[in-house]
Amino acid sequence: MNRKNFLATLGIVAGGSVALGKTGYRLPGYILPAPAGDDIWPAIRDEFSFPDGFVYLNTGGIGSVPRHVRSLFSDSWFQLETNPTPGHDTTRWNQLKKEMALFLGKDVDPSEIGLVNTATEGINIILNGYPFEKGDEIITSTHEHVALNVPLLNQVKRKGAVIRTFEPDRSDNLNNVKLIGNLITKKTRMVFITHRTTTTGQLLPVREIGQMLRARDIRFAVDGAQAPGSMPIDLKELMVDYYAFSCHKWMLAPRRTGVLYVSKDKLETLAPITVGAYSDNGFSLKDGTLNFQPSAQRFEYGTQNELLYMGMHASLRFINSIGVERIRKHNEELSESFYSQLSQISDCELLSPVERSARSSMITFRLKSKPFGDVTTIMGKDNIRVRPVGEGGMNGVRVSFHLYNDRSDLDRAMESIRKIVKG
Repeated sequence: MNRKNFLATLGIVAGGSVALGKTGYRLPGYILPAPAGDDIWPAIRDEFSFPDGFVYLNTGGIGSVPRHVRSLFSDSWFQLETNPTPGHDTTRWNQLKKEMALFLGKDVDPSEIGLVNTATEGINIILNGYPFEKGDEIITSTHEHVALNVPLLNQVKRKGAVIRTFEPDRSDNLNNVKLIGNLITKKTRMVFITHRTTTTGQLLPVREIGQMLRARDIRFAVDGAQAPGSMPIDLKELMVDYYAFSCHKWMLAPRRTGVLYVSKDKLETLAPITVGAYSDNGFSLKDGTLNFQPSAQRFEYGTQNELLYMGMHASLRFINSIGVERIRKHNEELSESFYSQLSQISDCELLSPVERSARSSMITFRLKSKPFGDVTTIMGKDNIRVRPVGEGGMNGVRVSFHLYNDRSDLDRAMESIRKIVKG
């Protein structure tokens, strides 16, 4: 399928005001799915601006924004500046929430969606808003990202909370439910873990953990930074109370765009800490009254860069037009082939989970004969971008496959690794 035909299947048609190279096109109010069975991946790859010869395998760090989204951003910026306004378009804002809610599960309500800047901000809203008291315990894993570790430690400093940790079991994934259960005491108030670990790409058994915690009436929060956009998600099925993620990774949206989900039945468990315009549902300084929005909008505040969220909206539609299950299958066909080829190298130690169901499109490994930092440096000299993983004592190298990667990227990575092993 050529690029022009592919764009047509997405509902991105010629003749719009947003230009890209020699082809102008626009995003309508809906996007048609690309026909199943067509080889759309070369056309998708052409939507990104990686230079020839460069292999990008670090979407787990940050994704690349599609060309048409950047063009939309540029064009909309010009239009907005011709008639500046301090507020955002509420209709458009709410439409984004509606589509994002559906993306996160058929029964997720738009009122449960708050638009934030990053996963870090969402995590802080959860932890700072929950009424922890001195001695209250929070359970987490030893494989968390700094975006969660630092806010957790801040609760220790500010409120005297106690952090209890478990080492994720990468051999028996369901055993992680038991590991968490063994840490629960009468002082446990919350379990806060990642959906997919930044260290090894491990898909933790979130649904089973959610079932256990709901039965014990313990709050369940999840850092979803590595999941949406790479795999289908249903937050109601996962039984999470709070879920936060950035959209600049697998969602391929502009930086400083993110989502906070708060289950409607847990809305009142979080006190809004930073508030302003848009947080309230009416106030009177004279009477000393303040009513918050009856939705997750209470956690939004102040003037936003509306352009970023317009780009986020376009990226969401781009992901939806391709189909997140199709994306997952594409990504994991590459990652599983990579995993299999690495397993044939005697000098290679695979750090990602043993069970196939716990693995994802992020694979982490280390070479016994070469420090992990040296491996990433050498692969970088081969024009291949991967990520060193020091978190959790892994001392490994992480490779992330996403929709713009193909078999040639996999072959280049394996060629570089084999070269390193040979010295």
